[in-house]
Parts: sequence; C-alpha cells; structure tokens
Amino acid sequence: MKRAVTIISEGVRLAADLFVPDDLAVRERRAAILLCHGWGGPKSHLSATYAPYFAAAGFVCLTFDYRGWFESDARLLTLDPQPAVDADGYMIVRAKPVREVVDPFDQVRDIHNVLDYLLSEPSVDPDRLGLWGSSFGGGHVLHVAGTDPRIKAVVSQVPGMGQAVDANGYPAVPDEARAVGNALARGDCEVVPRPADMPDSLRGVGDVRTLWRYLPRVAARNIRVPTLIIDQEIEEYGGRENSGLAAKAAIPSTTRVAYHVFPGTHYDVYSKNYEASATLARDWFLEHLA
Repeated sequence: MKRAVTIISEGVRLAADLFVPDDLAVRERRAAILLCHGWGGPKSHLSATYAPYFAAAGFVCLTFDYRGWFESDARLLTLDPQPAVDADGYMIVRAKPVREVVDPFDQVRDIHNVLDYLLSEPSVDPDRLGLWGSSFGGGHVLHVAGTDPRIKAVVSQVPGMGQAVDANGYPAVPDEARAVGNALARGDCEVVPRPADMPDSLRGVGDVRTLWRYLPRVAARNIRVPTLIIDQEIEEYGGRENSGLAAKAAIPSTTRVAYHVFPGTHYDVYSKNYEASATLARDWFLEHLA
C-alpha cells in the first residue's frame, strides 16, 4: 500500500511516500491527492495519519518532505568560484547545505515537481487531482490551485495566507527584507538569519526576502475549483482573519467554497480535531473527485 519514492526537484532529491489502494485493479486509474505539510512539518506525520486514511477511501496519495527538510536533500550553497568542468561535464565544489529554511517559492516549486511525478504514475487519473494542505502548506495549496489548471479540488487547513496587500494587490516591503536581501546579494552574509519577530514555536528560519512576496491570498482570487477551508476558532498565527477567513474572502463568490471552524487552537486540528477534520476532507474529495 505504501512505498518510498524519490522525486527530483530542481536537481534536489526529495523523499516521498506513495500510497496506492489495496484494491487497485491492473490498468485502473484512480483519483489522487497530494498532501502538503506546513512550516517544518514532516511527511512522516502525514504518512501515518491523513494519507493512509484517504488511501483507505480509494485515493492514490503522495506525501513528501520539502527540500532541506527531514529526509530530503538540501539545496547547496557554493561561494567559491566554480572550477572548470572535467571531460564528462562535472566539477568538484565545496558546498554548504541549506537546511531548515522556509522559502515559500522553493516550496511551491517543489509542489509543482511532486505533482509532475504523481501525474506520471500509471495508477493516477490526471483529470481527478486533489490538493490537501495544512498550515503554511494550506496557503501553498491555495497558491497552486489559483495558478495550476490541473487541480480539481482543494482542502486547506488553518492556512497561512501570507502578507496583507493593499487595494491594488501589493504588499508592504519590510525593512528587514531589504537589509537581508542586500547583505546576501553582496556576500556580506552566507545564510538567511532568523527573523527577529519569528515565533519560537516555529522551527528553522523563514526567508524574509521571499516571505513578503508570497501572496496566496492574491493567487486564491483565481481559484475555480471546489475548495474546503478548515479553520480553528483560536488561530495563534495572526488570527482567523489572516488564515481561513482571508482564504474564504479571496476566493471568487462563483466558486464553491465550504468553510468549517473547529473549537481550539492551531495545533488542535492535528490532535483532538484530527478525526473530524480528516473525515471532512475525505468526504470533500469523494464528492468532487468522483
């Protein structure tokens, strides 16, 4: 039912788990769901919870670790001048792995590459593709659904909706982002420093250079497929107005959207509200990927 697979994303090896229903017949194609975790969330969590639950309902499922996180390889930072290539076109360089950095554009690109892999599976029906994402990944799936016509249904849990924007859809540029961007471009520092206002509950480092330009609430204006938004009543990371409510407000009124709020805080969706949230998501996919 489950097998480990390797996916290449911009030359970086991603670790992933593919789930295929036990009753899949030879040459049969099923609806598929790509599961995208949040900030610092491991695929191992989704591979033990939501993915087998959805697979038991008949879906092909795929989980993965973003580049630089957990079992996946990291992007390599090379600061020395590149040497000449050998006769086979290779070179040997001194490199530093970039690990536990959250760059939303890198992660969204990983999602697109993982989608390419999933759609190449002979057991997957390319016309019945769903996205499930939670927390920061909940914002990612809305960003992708608003820009990728291959997606047919979405479930977004407690989504991180990025920077607020003005009436024209533009965000403010944080001073810290300017300073860090300048320092990295000039070689005055090697890696992105941890932002001063980043909550202690979040692992790793958020890339301030790209976080301010990451605008899922703008991309969500283009979503045309059925979307379920699952929120928690008490959202620690900016409140519901910057999470599920922001997503609901951004998606066009002509798109079918369901919005459900559970009691509790952000992380309760994975514990005391897990079974109920997973059932809502499963039923949404059963309805819209049939």
